[in-house]
Amino acid sequence: MDTGLIIDLETTGIDPETDKIIELGLIEFRISEDVPVPAITNMYGAVEDPKQALSEEIKKITGLDDYMLQGQKIDWVYVRAAIQRSSIIIAHNADFDRSFLEKRAELAGLEDAHWACSMKHIDWAKHGFKTRALNYLAADHGFVNSFAHRALFDCATTFRLMSPYFAELVRKSFMKEYRVFATAAPFESKDKLKARAYRWDGAKRVWYKTVLEDMIESERVFLAEEVYPDADLHEELILS
Repeated sequence: MDTGLIIDLETTGIDPETDKIIELGLIEFRISEDVPVPAITNMYGAVEDPKQALSEEIKKITGLDDYMLQGQKIDWVYVRAAIQRSSIIIAHNADFDRSFLEKRAELAGLEDAHWACSMKHIDWAKHGFKTRALNYLAADHGFVNSFAHRALFDCATTFRLMSPYFAELVRKSFMKEYRVFATAAPFESKDKLKARAYRWDGAKRVWYKTVLEDMIESERVFLAEEVYPDADLHEELILS
């Protein structure tokens, strides 16, 4: 039997170097030959005092306020134990949650935990969904997260969304990631690149996109047909 963990955080901002965790939720689950879909075994949620006033924006997003957090503390001993006994850690936009958790001294030495991202390791577009945003995906699947941006409720939403796609999520979580640079892309192709989820790097003046290894070939085809129809693709596509 394997065990897994879903984690979600609420924070004072988006920079793990300067901002702080104010709420953590987690759901532990198990899966085995007898239980082919994830089954919840435990839940935990707690808030933590960041020792600073919350911004009005964070108060509005989360519904938390300074009084609710005053003197509160997350049980990091419990969180550490939950991570240690899990074979996979799942979050929706895992890069964000992971960046904050790896800054916690209480979790030092757990950097090798295997993470999966329910936002990027499930091909939502292939399954017919136009967005990867958690609460829009919930609505598209016929339910509503009534307490969005509260950590434990977002964990529950993630659990319900990822369960039918769990095998795909695990498989893709082991794939390599590549950054594709559309170097010297013609100006008139910018709308196509944006629609394809490429982002503009103003410093390097290049369009780029991060893709999983199983998407490399389709990206080559897109660039060859839509961006560089008259050029040698191998001169324009850089993988890293």
